[in-house]
Amino acid sequence: MEILALLDKLESTVQSSGKIPATKKVVIDGDRLLDLIDQIRLAIPKSVQEADEILMKRESVVNQALLEARRMKSEADVESRKRIDTNEVVKEANKKAEEIVSEAKRRGDMMVQDAQRKAHQITGEAEQFADGRIQEASHYAQETLLSMEKQLSTTLNTIRRGLDSLEAPAPMSASRNGNRSATNGKPQHEMVAER
Repeated sequence: MEILALLDKLESTVQSSGKIPATKKVVIDGDRLLDLIDQIRLAIPKSVQEADEILMKRESVVNQALLEARRMKSEADVESRKRIDTNEVVKEANKKAEEIVSEAKRRGDMMVQDAQRKAHQITGEAEQFADGRIQEASHYAQETLLSMEKQLSTTLNTIRRGLDSLEAPAPMSASRNGNRSATNGKPQHEMVAER
């Protein structure tokens, strides 16, 4: 099934992505990830097309039943013309033709109802399957994006701490200021601890 292949691609993308050293975290190409998610969404509705095909077959069955009914009525008309000698024969032929048409309609209605029932069942199953796969894909994408967000947040915090430490004023000599910073009068080790 195409959706399973796409999920395999998604998994492969995660597994083949660059790893952040000393962690289990990976860096994933966001465009590639979103592209795979779009492909998964597009693949899901294909299972619903089967229900549409059944509905089209239902119309074909109805049309076929009507054609059969017309054929049977036509045969009955031909038969009645052959027996037109007396009124009784004509009446009987008309009655038979009506019975044939009625039976054909009844059979056609039963076939239509059966096709509708099957189409409804398949549509329901296809929708449940599609909803389940959409939820799974959305959940997986959400977990992946949350993980990426956490990784990015950690990296940004590390960068911010590094920039802050580079922007801190150089400490004055210990003999002049008792090993304290020129800006806030606190020892250098206390400044680092506060960050």
